[in-house]
Amino acid sequence: MSVPSAAAASTEHATPPPPPPTEPEAKPSRLAKMRRGFHAWWEGYYLDPEIDPNPPLPANQPTEEQIKEDKWSAERIKVAELIWGDGFTFPGGVDHVIHMVKPMTLTSAKSMLDIGCGLGGTTRTIAKTFGTWVVGMEASPLLAKQGAQLSEMAGLVKKAPIQHFDPATMKLPQKKYDAICVRNIFGSLEDKDKLLQDVSKALRPGGCLLVSDFAVRDRNADSDAFKKWAEGEEHPPRLCTLDDFRESCGSIKLDIRVCEDMTAEFRELVVKGWASLAEMMEGKSLDPEEAKALAKELQLWQRRLAAFASGDLRVVRIFGIKSA
Repeated sequence: MSVPSAAAASTEHATPPPPPPTEPEAKPSRLAKMRRGFHAWWEGYYLDPEIDPNPPLPANQPTEEQIKEDKWSAERIKVAELIWGDGFTFPGGVDHVIHMVKPMTLTSAKSMLDIGCGLGGTTRTIAKTFGTWVVGMEASPLLAKQGAQLSEMAGLVKKAPIQHFDPATMKLPQKKYDAICVRNIFGSLEDKDKLLQDVSKALRPGGCLLVSDFAVRDRNADSDAFKKWAEGEEHPPRLCTLDDFRESCGSIKLDIRVCEDMTAEFRELVVKGWASLAEMMEGKSLDPEEAKALAKELQLWQRRLAAFASGDLRVVRIFGIKSA
């Protein structure tokens, strides 16, 4: 069976010329430091130029009991990485990550929270590309544990730590992060507004929020493909519409810059991943447990693609800036 490939698009921005080598890099003036300190005090967060202003949260690793009850397995993780790339368990990859977070204008002076990070492929990509301090949080105990190990192996245990969390009970420090990314978390939550409020409070004034998740075309979605998809998901889906997301984000005083249906773009990423796997596996084989995991993953994505085709299941993206 042949699968159409998808073309990847990227936008390059001109880089400003570096300063003359004979001139040393200018240091912030005393007045500039005072202004930064006063702004931090006024907005209610701590800033001390003598220490790292963006330290990672203390590691929160899952217990062995939690790992045993996880829906993920070592075999499934291996299969997912074969499809989506090293360190990734969901469609995307390095180039897509960089494209998605470009509007956040990330730098080494900023901190970020990556909620729903999987194995941390996105978390580490951002840390390595922009130098940003990124804390990755993952609901799957096994993915969180292996993601933390991958960050340690990459020498990014401080720059891109991965930790386990429960979306229903998580607590975040207030006004700590310059950017927050939330992926594939809201779709299974009953109380979406609570998490959105907590995320908003964790953002500093002027901070960026990026949300990407499954959504439903309208609340009357009842196609056979949609029903089969919902029955096959690991957690009962509780989806809302794109308009619902927009309204909720407006309630937290988010200046919304992007609010769009990205189903077509996402579907291309899915097709591209499976096409790459088919090419890679030609003439090769997996052990029985890995083959079983591959079969289950194929069925999962077949149901999702069929639900996309029905028009009922959508993938949406919202990007906004927290009002000062």
